[in-house]
Amino acid sequence: MASITRTHGTAQSGSFYGFQPRWFKIAGTGFDTNSTTVNSDFEKAVRAIESIATIVQLGVVGTGGFLVAVDGNTYDGYTSSGSAVTAADALDAVVTAATSISTTVTEVYVGGGTGLVFTNV
Repeated sequence: MASITRTHGTAQSGSFYGFQPRWFKIAGTGFDTNSTTVNSDFEKAVRAIESIATIVQLGVVGTGGFLVAVDGNTYDGYTSSGSAVTAADALDAVVTAATSISTTVTEVYVGGGTGLVFTNV
């Protein structure tokens, strides 16, 4: 019998195989302005996020920001100075530094209540 091959992680009940996605809401006004142009704030934010984590899904940009899922195994939890921070704080720092937008980043969780809704934020 063939075995299951996974990209990351170990077998855990109720877990995703392959990537272990962590969802974040990147809130800030202006990401939708010229979002399809080169060097837009949206593009700068995506590149900044990719500098510290692997993006596995990117939500549609809206007037209030966007959702992004990163592979939890690719985020190391430390700043360049070596101090430990939460993933949301690290994402907030790199996105704010890369763009002209003041952001608030919060981790959102799948399940419970109405769950995660994939629409413009």
